[in-house]
Amino acid sequence: MKMPDIKPQKIIEKIKDTEVLNNKSKKRADRAEKAEESRLLVLSLLAIFFYIIIAWLTVIILGGEMDPHDIVRGSMGSVFALVFAVIIMDRINSRNEKRKRIRDERRAVIRHNKIIQPVIDMYLVRKNMVITPTDKSVRKFQIKSVFTIKDMKDMYGPSELVSDVGKSKIEVYAFYQNKLHHMFTHLVEDVDFVSYLELCNAAMDYINATSYGSSALEAVISYQNTLTGTKSMKSVVLNMIREEPENGKFVDAPPALKNVYLVHQMINDQGDALGRYLQLVQEILREDVKEIGKHTASDADYE
Repeated sequence: MKMPDIKPQKIIEKIKDTEVLNNKSKKRADRAEKAEESRLLVLSLLAIFFYIIIAWLTVIILGGEMDPHDIVRGSMGSVFALVFAVIIMDRINSRNEKRKRIRDERRAVIRHNKIIQPVIDMYLVRKNMVITPTDKSVRKFQIKSVFTIKDMKDMYGPSELVSDVGKSKIEVYAFYQNKLHHMFTHLVEDVDFVSYLELCNAAMDYINATSYGSSALEAVISYQNTLTGTKSMKSVVLNMIREEPENGKFVDAPPALKNVYLVHQMINDQGDALGRYLQLVQEILREDVKEIGKHTASDADYE
């Protein structure tokens, strides 16, 4: 059954259209800034030239006979004063450009996060259903969880959400973890991450964890429709999970169960990366609020 939630292709097109408009606006702004810098340079040079002329005229008019030394001293003093003023202006412009680069990067991150945030919420709900037995309450927005593979014994059960009708918990988890992988990939590709490198690292950690665990997840999902002799692979794996000791280890597990261990590790790694991402993005949002003086987003109700 087709998932009724956000369509990745439409989201991608929306990001691309937004990026095209932002790039055009950025190019126009850069051209305007360069024109302004050139104008300031010309005005500074003209000011130096006129200062020298005024210095010469002042000596000629007030000094009677021209003293070359006085003219040189007066001219050089004016030149040094103006050069010093130009240097100060250049430092101010450089600082403003740096602040603008940081602001542009922050706004790009916030723009992407507005699309990523709902996908994170949908991912967390499905992930927590996979790692929670049916006899326990699902903590829907828990980011980091302490669980064992024995807690995953009901992962093949039907999803508890109406929008996931006809799908198992592990299937919808796979769907949304791939969608989030896609979103983070676009974030890393589209933003330069000069000032917020830690956020990029958090996104990359999620991407890497998902990529490394994807084969194991595909195998675990495929067990639903695979037979081993007269038994379904799904029932065999579930029996392995139930019989696995509490202190069981990956190296001691049967081959089929090793894939469950790898999915377990992937979920933990994703949780670590998401926890850091959400913490860092909230700090970025607070920076933006401090600068523009109004709220751009509310804190999510995460655990």
